[in-house]
Amino acid sequence: MTIQAAELPSNEERELIRRAVAGLLEEHWPLDSMEKAVERASQPGTLKAIYLKLAELGLTSLGSNPAEGGLREILLVTEEIGRRGIPSPFFGAALCNILLRDSAGESSDLLSKIHGGEMILSTHLGQLDGDMDSGSVKIVESSASGCLKYVEDTAYASHLLFYTSPEEGWGIVALNDPAVSITELPGMAYPALAELQLDRAPVTFLAGSDQKPENVARLAKLVLTARALGAASRGFELLVDYAKEREQFGQAIGRFQAVQHKLADNMIRLEGVRLCLGNAAEAFDFGDASWPVYASAAHALASPALRQVSLENHHVFGAIGYSEEHEAAHQFKRIHSDMTRQGGAAASREELAAFLLDQGNDMPDYDLGEAGNKFRATTQQWLAENWPASDPISFAKAAGEQGYFQVTWPKTFGGMGASPLEQLAFIEECERAGVPQEALISGEIQAHALMVFGTTEQQEEFLPQIAAGELTFCLGYSEPGSGSDLASLKTTAVLDGDEWVINGQKIWTTLAEDADYMWLAARTNPDAVKPHAGVSVFLVPMNTPGITIRPSMALYGKTFCQEFLDDVRVPRSALVGELDRGWMVIMAALATERVIMGGFVSQVREKFRCLVEAVRKHPGNLRKNAAVRNEIGKLAGEIEASRQLNMGATRIMEEGGIPIHEASMSGVFNSELMERLGETALDILGNACTLHDDSPGAIPGELERMLRQAIMMVVGGGTNEIQRNLIAQRGLGLPR
Repeated sequence: MTIQAAELPSNEERELIRRAVAGLLEEHWPLDSMEKAVERASQPGTLKAIYLKLAELGLTSLGSNPAEGGLREILLVTEEIGRRGIPSPFFGAALCNILLRDSAGESSDLLSKIHGGEMILSTHLGQLDGDMDSGSVKIVESSASGCLKYVEDTAYASHLLFYTSPEEGWGIVALNDPAVSITELPGMAYPALAELQLDRAPVTFLAGSDQKPENVARLAKLVLTARALGAASRGFELLVDYAKEREQFGQAIGRFQAVQHKLADNMIRLEGVRLCLGNAAEAFDFGDASWPVYASAAHALASPALRQVSLENHHVFGAIGYSEEHEAAHQFKRIHSDMTRQGGAAASREELAAFLLDQGNDMPDYDLGEAGNKFRATTQQWLAENWPASDPISFAKAAGEQGYFQVTWPKTFGGMGASPLEQLAFIEECERAGVPQEALISGEIQAHALMVFGTTEQQEEFLPQIAAGELTFCLGYSEPGSGSDLASLKTTAVLDGDEWVINGQKIWTTLAEDADYMWLAARTNPDAVKPHAGVSVFLVPMNTPGITIRPSMALYGKTFCQEFLDDVRVPRSALVGELDRGWMVIMAALATERVIMGGFVSQVREKFRCLVEAVRKHPGNLRKNAAVRNEIGKLAGEIEASRQLNMGATRIMEEGGIPIHEASMSGVFNSELMERLGETALDILGNACTLHDDSPGAIPGELERMLRQAIMMVVGGGTNEIQRNLIAQRGLGLPR
């Protein structure tokens, strides 16, 4: 069933719910003392009181009516519970509400008891649980016998909601029934999980539900993920504050690059999990048939990611976090306990492997909204008619004539005025059709910078040519002594009358042999107090006398070049933006470049599709290999995270912002995923995956070239180490 956005709670309403829950929990479960918090967690009466407080706010009815709150709201409340480290059976109510939302008339008495707190449900998935050791029951004449393990909240829950069998579905037993015996299983979870022995315990069966049993298991995993995310996020926020205050060797540890990089990686992990979780919940609430795939991907990603966040948090906290008096110790237990439940990552990876390898599916396309979806369809039709083209240049010209190089340009500059999501649709469809990157070079980086910083004359001269696909650029940033450190540029530009005289050297420049112009950064004020303050940007024609180009072959099979500039003269009008303030131009251009590089997400997705197809068709029946299936499922979860991080940056642009650290997070994750994908393809497919695409027996899709290209993606646009510095300093506010 498809639901319209207007029928569901808004972002503003969700924020009100979050604040209400946070305020309630702050009042009744303060975190001023972990000793007191642990004590409260062992008191059934206290835990029941928290549940009743949630019931008073109406939160125990979430899931009954999507218009009043669906899965997104359930996960929001659960995440806040996780932040506080509260063991609460809130999910039992939510799960029952979802199961019975279409049969409320038949079950109104049961739901009334749940919503009011008279009945508090614990849950168990029975044979749906991904953990093979979780136990099972048999149903004979409306009574249950068997063993169910790893059940939580039995100390204060009144009933157990559990899956019985495909024939009987879901049932409820009273935990105080003499036929039910409960044994605690002390371990990481707190309060302890329990083992239930049922000896002909009377069962009340729920009315029929439209939810497939395996999908209910996915819902349970999402709830556990939200709770663990809350714990991990709380710990990370504490750690960031600690890194700003804790001093070693006379300075805050947050200044150390090793610490900054750990925290940057944790920020990427948390944001990836948060976005994937939100996407899965939104898809469920809107009735998107792809939501189970998104749910499996979110959990497959989150299980290792959140556990790694917890570990890295401890590495930086050191001994202080190892104490049971610190929240980090309890967050560690919560995260590892929750993310190991129901088969952990392995079970969700297997779900993804079955979807991709056995059922022959691809990862689903995103809903880009009405305009984006329409643009996708139009692009598909246009590509079918125009690709393959005779060569990349003729394709670029045709794309320019169609307006594809100015999709997001404002109409005042002759653009479509379309959204970044529509541009994303174009990029994704080009990747699907196999259009090479060199056919899509359009001067996008320079165009957006010229719109902001260029003179009217520059805009009138260059923008129409860029839009038509008639003009190409190379970037003149890196030098022998200054790669990512642009503030240390040595190339100089000195004004001589009405001309700038440029001297210096640039290296690692792609497309320099074929480019019409170089977008060049040079030092114009050698005496500037701050080195970056004396840099300016110039438009330099590549046929200008004094430019010598020395090409060399790069690892990924294309050339990159060194350029020697000896008394290169360009007119005064070649300056872009204000003199000595080129740093602003460079930063704006880099932000655009990083978003464009984030667009390589679609390339990784397409290469993953090639890998999956190769595994499906492999004569050695690789798709049945358990290790191969696990790797395919793992990569599917990571690709979903990469797409979500890119979408996050795109949405910021959609709203008129500039995604600085968000684009860096997308670039870091995707470029390193490209490396992991290539290495995994080699492990799975062997020698055939090392052959060039035109070699007999090669795996289709140029997977080996992608691996070689991945190195450029990791160092291009500023190395990933520099990107991590930017994430830490701009995204987390850590000191330089």
